[in-house]
Amino acid sequence: MDWSRAHRTRIQMRYSDTDMMGHINNAAYAQFLEIARMEYLAALLPADTAPLSVVLARLELNYRREVHLGQVVEVLTLPGRVGDSSWSYAFQIVADGALSSDGSSVQVHLDPLTRRPAPLPAFLRERLEGVRQANTAVSP
Repeated sequence: MDWSRAHRTRIQMRYSDTDMMGHINNAAYAQFLEIARMEYLAALLPADTAPLSVVLARLELNYRREVHLGQVVEVLTLPGRVGDSSWSYAFQIVADGALSSDGSSVQVHLDPLTRRPAPLPAFLRERLEGVRQANTAVSP
């Protein structure tokens, strides 16, 4: 994957993100990813789009290195597989430029009335697939 093309979300850490060992608690990472997913989805959608009903179906997280309060933390996000009603993201969390964790997530688009999986809106599918294809294209 070409992470230089990833969407970047700067994370403002809080003292409450730390634990007794002085590093960022593992549960805070899931919140960092939620912030990044919401920011990236908002960037993908046209400005006049009504909010979508989206739920997190899967989160996979690999912890690689400790993160401490005061470090500059960013979440890098790239779209992966695009299905009928769901799509995945690959992500990296970097602190002071060093990889601290990586993983993936799966989101599902829901019909707001039935709360059941619903087809992805065409504009979202097109944007996710466009970014994914641009990222995986082999340059000459």
